[in-house]
Amino acid sequence: MRIATAVFLLAALTACGPLDGGSDEPTPSPSASSSTPSAAETNPVPAAAADLVGDWEDPAEKWTVHFRDDDTFVEDYQGVKDFRVGKYSIADGTVKLEGDDGNTDEGTVEGETLVFKLGTLKRADSSSGQ
Repeated sequence: MRIATAVFLLAALTACGPLDGGSDEPTPSPSASSSTPSAAETNPVPAAAADLVGDWEDPAEKWTVHFRDDDTFVEDYQGVKDFRVGKYSIADGTVKLEGDDGNTDEGTVEGETLVFKLGTLKRADSSSGQ
C-alpha cells in the first residue's frame, strides 16, 4: 500500500510541472531574444590593462594619456609632452593612474570612455599619427 501511495504522489507531482515554479519551456538565451547585438557586444568596454593600451584623449582639455603594454603611462597636457609618467591599473571599472610625482588619479570606465575629474578620455583616432 505504501508503494502505491508513493507512486501516486510522484505521478501527481510530475503532472504539476517543475518544482521551481518555472515553465517546462526552455528559457531563451539573451542573444536569442534579440536579433540586434547589444552595445556591449559590438563595442567592448575596457576591463583589463591590455584593453587600455593605446592613446586616449580629451581634446577640450588638451589632455592625452598614452597607455603602454608594460602597465606604464605617459601624459601630455596643455601642449606639454611627457607632462607626467607613471604606472596604471584597472580593476572593477576603476582606472588608477599612479604618477611618479606622487599623485594618484582615479577614473571610472563609462562605456567606451574613461571619466576623470580632469576630463573624459576617449580612444584616440589611430589615423591621427600619435
